Amino acid sequence: MSSNNSSSVNITVSDRVSLPQSVLICTFVSSSLSIIGAVVIFITYCLVTVAKNQTRQLLVYLTIADLMTAVGNLVGASRYALRNETEYLTSRHQMQNTCITTNAVCEVQSFVTTFSSLSSFFWTSIIMVHIMMTLITQREWSNLRNRVIYHCVSWGVPLGITFLALSYDVLGEDFFTNTGPWCWIKGCLDQPNVFLWMTLTGKGWEILTYILTMTFYIIMKIHMWKKRLRFRDRSHHHLREEDELYIMIFFVIIILRAAGTIRFLYASVENINNSPGTFDLVLVHIQSFGDSAQAFANCILFCFRDTAVRQDLWNRVRGIGQPMRGDAPLLSNTVN
Repeated sequence: MSSNNSSSVNITVSDRVSLPQSVLICTFVSSSLSIIGAVVIFITYCLVTVAKNQTRQLLVYLTIADLMTAVGNLVGASRYALRNETEYLTSRHQMQNTCITTNAVCEVQSFVTTFSSLSSFFWTSIIMVHIMMTLITQREWSNLRNRVIYHCVSWGVPLGITFLALSYDVLGEDFFTNTGPWCWIKGCLDQPNVFLWMTLTGKGWEILTYILTMTFYIIMKIHMWKKRLRFRDRSHHHLREEDELYIMIFFVIIILRAAGTIRFLYASVENINNSPGTFDLVLVHIQSFGDSAQAFANCILFCFRDTAVRQDLWNRVRGIGQPMRGDAPLLSNTVN
């Protein structure tokens, strides 16, 4: 998430306002890798029919949201890198007095990445729900009605929350050193409002996603453990070996976004923006890379680590053999 964890009201032009170049590099690299990773996921979904099932279709929707986040953060970092320092300081001073001045590119980027990050959290949770219910009911659980609900929730709710933030004019420039080279919630708001809007437009939903997906993971592992005790043959009521990677998806989001969550929680009780320490500076670098990297991580996990996908792609690259045919069911003992 683009988690601009600012909470100070006392903005002065004399404050240090430049982020280290290494933070920009982390954002540029992770955003670029995620854009490439998203393209790979789209290509494999279109070409590798053996890996097609409803779970991978849900992964495509998640990737669309993550691609929007990566592009948005890349735009935000580019805007920050190309800014005019004098104009930047002037706008910072004006914002302290009026709290209405903001950059149009910054506001649009904040809107897009807020929406896409929220959507990513919802799609991650839905993927875990889909796998859990498919595993328990022993059939593809995502019928037409459920798929309509998925889209209404994962696109509609984030859009409503983001428009609410836009209507209250809280999206825009942060102007603080320890936030990352992107925009989110205006830094000129008072501390309680900053914390409230960051919770409502991102961090609250992110932490809820951690809790829900971890709970679903535990339920599925217990269910598979019981089935393994009952049936020695893993073909009975079990996931395909490659598809077991999907239940690890919550590890991806936690690992990549933990630094931003820690900074958010820390900033909610301590003012670290004007006197950043070494620990916070390390977290800034990790957050700047992790917040944009989910599509890249998912590409590695679900394309290059999936044997069927990797083998089919390799055969196509080498120009030998025939593409593998037929959809792969999520359950190892079912056929789509």
